[in-house]
Amino acid sequence: MINKYPGSCGSCGGLVKAELGQVVKTGSRWTTYHHECAPVRNAPPSGTHSGWHDLPMVGFDIEGTDKEPMDSRIVSAALVYADGTTSSWLINPGVPIPSEASMIHGITNEMVRSAGRPPREALAELATAISKVIADGTPLVAFCAHYDVTTLHTELARHSLPAVDWDRADIVDPSILHGEVEPRWYDSRQLSGLCKYYGVELTTAHNAASDARAAVDLATSIAARHERIARLRPDALHQAQIDWYVKQKRELQAFFDRQGRVETVSLDWPLETKRRG
Repeated sequence: MINKYPGSCGSCGGLVKAELGQVVKTGSRWTTYHHECAPVRNAPPSGTHSGWHDLPMVGFDIEGTDKEPMDSRIVSAALVYADGTTSSWLINPGVPIPSEASMIHGITNEMVRSAGRPPREALAELATAISKVIADGTPLVAFCAHYDVTTLHTELARHSLPAVDWDRADIVDPSILHGEVEPRWYDSRQLSGLCKYYGVELTTAHNAASDARAAVDLATSIAARHERIARLRPDALHQAQIDWYVKQKRELQAFFDRQGRVETVSLDWPLETKRRG
């Protein structure tokens, strides 16, 4: 849990300011640590129970130009299917890709100018493919799905294309699942960090196809370790994640408020309805 009071790190001996580290109980003793100094935790073992993680799922990921989903333009997208096939799109967004975005996903202006698809054409294909997944009743898996869903929704509207009917979708978001089963988690919450914890291979971080594949494997790994998550039907799981997301983000908002950070956390999932504050 977060350290309420300042103290000395049990590993490096440095000062850990209040609410900026964690306390870990070993036997009857509580020890304060910096997050990066805390003892390594191991994921619980997988069970033998069945559940939605035994069903076919489709992984979904996009890479964009901006952290704000309503301003971001999609530069790449991927759908990874249960049979191992992948549909990928490299898209010329029609606007310059900021250098800081290229540093994250590796997609440059030169790449999209030479090989990128026109956005309206590619986005229409992507939306059609996702709509078929939803119509087939197949769960769609996306890590931090609120970003992918909101960005695609905004892009389709920007290009006067039909919207995806997200109300019919059964979405699985392993970032929310992890927050539910590990509420006192203070290590990395990024895809790469969670993949390491759950023993999931992530071949190339921020590559859309690689991230989409890892998201499915991560969701499967979490469900295999937590029967109460796995036993939910996909539609019930989707609804549960809406509630879990609100709970998790309210806790994050309370933390920001205590730190004096002027930042408003969105409670909308999977489709955000206004820009992030």
